[in-house]
Amino acid sequence: MAIVLLIIAIVSAFVVPQILSYMRMYRLGVGGRNVATALQRARYLATSNNTLAGIFVAELQHVDIEQYDPEGKAKPQNMGGVNLPSGVTFASDVPKQIAFDGRGVITPMPKDSPTIRINSSDGYYLKVTVSPTGQVTVSEAQRDDRT
Repeated sequence: MAIVLLIIAIVSAFVVPQILSYMRMYRLGVGGRNVATALQRARYLATSNNTLAGIFVAELQHVDIEQYDPEGKAKPQNMGGVNLPSGVTFASDVPKQIAFDGRGVITPMPKDSPTIRINSSDGYYLKVTVSPTGQVTVSEAQRDDRT
């Protein structure tokens, strides 16, 4: 019985860290896909209603989807939001707002594609990039060499 318990303890010492690492990477991927979905939803709102819509990063773990008054007189209408999973946050230098016009193009037109960096608590990150024409891509998770 003691030998069986010893074998289980040894196997657990190798398997448990791998499972925990997998779960952190999974949460990072979910966060990236959720942000990409929020961007695509904002673009859809803008094109389907021929108006302005976008996302607004208010907190390090939350993004709001907003529809804007074309005349700029009324406050933005909240059309939903996305929370990042625990242990996953936006980088401090993310663009606070990305908006789309009725054609689905980022407005105002940026010089470079806006990139939203999403960090995991274990030193990995991924990037959600929006091309000026509104296409959204999510990068693979990468290890942050700066930590």
